[in-house]
Amino acid sequence: MPDNTDHNDKLSIEPMSGDHMRFLVGKVIQALEEPQETVVSQTPEAISPSVDPPWTLQQFFNGEINLDVELANRFRNMPVMSTINFRALGNRTGRGVATIAAQDGAAQVIFDADRTTRVVHLSFTFGSMLTLHFRLQQLNDVDRARWVALMRRETGGLAFLWGPPRWENDYVICVSRKYFTNLFAFSPNNFEAAVRMTPEVTRKLIDWLDDFWKLDEDPPEDDPPRLLTW
Repeated sequence: MPDNTDHNDKLSIEPMSGDHMRFLVGKVIQALEEPQETVVSQTPEAISPSVDPPWTLQQFFNGEINLDVELANRFRNMPVMSTINFRALGNRTGRGVATIAAQDGAAQVIFDADRTTRVVHLSFTFGSMLTLHFRLQQLNDVDRARWVALMRRETGGLAFLWGPPRWENDYVICVSRKYFTNLFAFSPNNFEAAVRMTPEVTRKLIDWLDDFWKLDEDPPEDDPPRLLTW
């Protein structure tokens, strides 16, 4: 019998570190978000930061499903958000609220944004009775800027809004088309929500978020320091 010891040793694969896995998943998502919508095939081990991705994302990374079609099939008859309004949440907090709602008021999504931390919370409410809350608090400036740029593409397409932990924290997937944009929110706590936005609502929402995510300018020198913060 031939000795296969050396051959098997050559085929053994050293386990990847967490940092290496995060780097690979970032490259995969970057390729998937290009307008050409090129399918990139990766093994689950190569794309997972530290835990396996949800099955739907796993099949998408493997090139076995069209994520746009799959999500549309899972979230049929999404309420259409056709109105949007903005308001400040106090004068000193640097926080604002954007509310998008269906024409009949039966469903709405509230975006709470903080200009200082640039954290955004999403609250999906149906029938003024049930609310699902999502926190986008693990994003960095690159994640935010890239998502805004992708959402403004004339060609539309997929846009993932998540930070380095990816699916380990709350995240958003948007699918932009000519006449509508589907917004899907997911939480690792096993709840999800989705709405459809009109082009006007989408544009105004993106502009509003982009403004909140911009770095603040240095305050004037004569601006007295605030001793109390809440």
